[in-house]
Amino acid sequence: MGENAKKIGDKLEGFGKRLYERFGWNELTRDVEIACTNSSHKTEKAKAKRTHGVDLYHSYFDPYKNMNIGVVTECKNYGWDNINPGNLQKWFNQLLWTIECAQTSVNLTTSNEKCDGLNTGILLVHTNDGRYDDAKFREYLGQINYKTKRSTVNIFVAGNKEIEIWDSMFEYIEKNFNGKDNSFKFYYPSILGSSLVQLSHVSLYQLYSSFIFAENKTEIETIFAGKPMMEPITQRIVFSFDKISETSFLYIFDMFKALQLESADEYIFAFYPENKDDVKLIEEKFMKYACEELKMSKVKYIILDNRNLSPIDTK
Repeated sequence: MGENAKKIGDKLEGFGKRLYERFGWNELTRDVEIACTNSSHKTEKAKAKRTHGVDLYHSYFDPYKNMNIGVVTECKNYGWDNINPGNLQKWFNQLLWTIECAQTSVNLTTSNEKCDGLNTGILLVHTNDGRYDDAKFREYLGQINYKTKRSTVNIFVAGNKEIEIWDSMFEYIEKNFNGKDNSFKFYYPSILGSSLVQLSHVSLYQLYSSFIFAENKTEIETIFAGKPMMEPITQRIVFSFDKISETSFLYIFDMFKALQLESADEYIFAFYPENKDDVKLIEEKFMKYACEELKMSKVKYIILDNRNLSPIDTK
């Protein structure tokens, strides 16, 4: 039977219940059981699996693919002792099977009509006892076996590290760009002939990218003819989750210029540090390169919160 002992609200307790709300995706359904229609879906005891549980089903528009992507999420919230290669493979298979049956499920007929294709899933794995080991988690992921199928299913896996990065980014956005006029947009640069697009939601591929681009329109107080006035400005923001180094600083500026992001009033570079040495390097070297590559008066940087580091290290 599909896993139905816990409702999705309980499962998401460790992730932050607003995680997907922050993505800006369209929720199609949650907490539903669908019939298994594939005889190859077997449990460990070789008994036919009769149903699958759909924790979350979303869609969002991908401007690069020009289609509405359907995404099924499987949520797992356990202590570290339960995070091992065997369980990860089992959960991976569960999600794969769920997507395969969801594509033609009569229970999801209305939901499936709201997306152009359902071939994507997220396995969201949260360690809830404070013992998460990211290096081990990556090692376990490398052992997952995915047999080639005629119809490709794309499955993304997120552990504590991804969840914490996303939470940190959206916390910063909400504190600094949460205007009532919805002026903050994620920025999809023109790539390989595509048109530049700005949208209020982030794509799945952006979430797993080393760089996420955004734009915000706001006002600052200035003095004109001796009187205070509000002047509209445009801010371009780059969220960098790349490994922090002097080489990465040069790369980010080259990319910034290649994607023609310079036509703004202010440039904000947001970095996610892995350790206190990253913070030190940003503070000591970043503005030096900014001065050489861009107009320094337009540039500012911020350090995103990494909950695994002491506030003393990051502030």
